[in-house]
Amino acid sequence: MAANSCFVSYNDDGDIVAKKKAAGDEEMIKIRSCAEREAKTKEGIPDEDLGNVKNCEINYVKKFQSFQDRKLRVNEGASASLKKARIEGHFHETLLDRRAKMKADRYCK
Repeated sequence: MAANSCFVSYNDDGDIVAKKKAAGDEEMIKIRSCAEREAKTKEGIPDEDLGNVKNCEINYVKKFQSFQDRKLRVNEGASASLKKARIEGHFHETLLDRRAKMKADRYCK
C-alpha cells in the first residue's frame, strides 16, 4: 500500500508505480533474504504472566493476597472468561474483579 491508498506494482519500464485500487497478480510480491530469523523474545513480560491463564491467576494471587490461615484462595469459576480477557487485552482487570468478588484480598479494592 502506498501513501495514496493504491497498491504498489511495476510497469514495463521497470519503474515502481502505485495506481490500482485493487490488488491483482501484478501487485503480489515475494521477498527472499538470506538473513537469519530472530526469535521473538518475551523480555518485557513479567514472570507472573507467562504460562496459561490458570497459572497466571495463581501467581498473582500468591503475589498480592494476604494470607491469614496460610490457604491459597483462588476463584473456582470458569477460566474461559480469563482466556477471553487475555485476548481482548483486559486480563489484569478481570483478575482484579475475580479477586474482589471473593473478598479474600484486601488490596484489590
